[in-house]
Amino acid sequence: MSESTLHISDSDRSMLAGECGPAPEFAMQLLVRTAEITGAETLIDVSWAHVTSAYYNGQANLDLAERLASLGARVSVPTTLTACSLDGRQAGRECAAPSVRSALRLIELYRDMGCDSVMTCAPYHTRREPAFGEHLAWTESSAVVYANSVLGARSNRYYEFFDICAAITGRVPYTGLHEPRNRAATTLVSLADLPPRWLEDDRFYHILGFLLGRSVGNRIAAIEGLPLSVTTEQLRAIGTAANASGAVDMFHAIGVTPEAATRSEAFHDKAPQETLRIDREAIRNAVKILDTSNDLPLTAVCVGAPHFSVAEFGRLLPIIEGKTVHPKVHFYITTSRHVLGELKERGWLHTLQAAGIELITDRCTYYPPVIEGCKGRVMTNSAKWAYYAPGTLGSAVTFAGLEDCVASAVAGEASRVSWF
Repeated sequence: MSESTLHISDSDRSMLAGECGPAPEFAMQLLVRTAEITGAETLIDVSWAHVTSAYYNGQANLDLAERLASLGARVSVPTTLTACSLDGRQAGRECAAPSVRSALRLIELYRDMGCDSVMTCAPYHTRREPAFGEHLAWTESSAVVYANSVLGARSNRYYEFFDICAAITGRVPYTGLHEPRNRAATTLVSLADLPPRWLEDDRFYHILGFLLGRSVGNRIAAIEGLPLSVTTEQLRAIGTAANASGAVDMFHAIGVTPEAATRSEAFHDKAPQETLRIDREAIRNAVKILDTSNDLPLTAVCVGAPHFSVAEFGRLLPIIEGKTVHPKVHFYITTSRHVLGELKERGWLHTLQAAGIELITDRCTYYPPVIEGCKGRVMTNSAKWAYYAPGTLGSAVTFAGLEDCVASAVAGEASRVSWF
């Protein structure tokens, strides 16, 4: 370590020297090495870590957790776990599959370290949302872009193994999107000449995000022309799709998001380096790319990528009430345990279950193991689901709005109302 470039605090130095125990020493070694590689000059405190290392991808995940447990690791800041590869509510069931046992063991180890096993890709629905300017150590991609863009919090997209080390020490390198100077937009996205009614449709925001990711990669864009009435869920849809099709960890919506009251503020008083024009033809072409459907019968409807919020359930309820899902179709909604608890408290769960909707917590449906019906023709209102599922599941996807998803699930066949 060269302290001429990286300045660490006395408490950092104590952890690095092993004075706080072997687990903080192990974690701080990784943090310091990462800081050196990224050119950070110091480390900063974080108030919340959201960890993906508890997602079982193979033996390496389990080996690290076992090693940390043997060192007596405990997290030092509130730490939540992202979605996993199974529904943890089934943990009590006997299962001989070694991978399932390993996945359950991994979650147990992280719980023992003090992590909150919320198992969701939308941790901001489980406790107080991060405040403007609050520093985080989050890994889940759709959560990172939401925190940076919609809330004005600060997080880089951290990676597996680093995330739990940040949780143990409560520290991360001061670099990337933690620094205000790195949060300026470089690309202007113009929505000129789009019909106003398009901007009232939730599908538009998924498509806009998909186009944004494909066009800007990991650069920061500022979108000009969104209505002031844009909802939090619509902004979330932009970021989620942009991070799926690209690597967008932050975007601005001029006049809407907290660091972009004006174009000048979004670009930190500089001129845009490039301008991207989103027109009608671009939207139509994007829909064609996402819609890989064919003439196969509809087998499932999957919504909740990222996990459904209470607000989204509130919108769904009057659409589905009094209707019943066709017996040949599965209607899956993924959400968090926290939101599921709120549904029970509000008395909404009975209505959803009576309609034949199957609620899934802890995981996402576009990753294996495949849920029944998801390898045929699947309808979704999520651009992220539509983008990932053909490759991960081999599904044929019909991309549509929530109302069309409900109508199709009830009718037992895919139908859509054109919106452009």
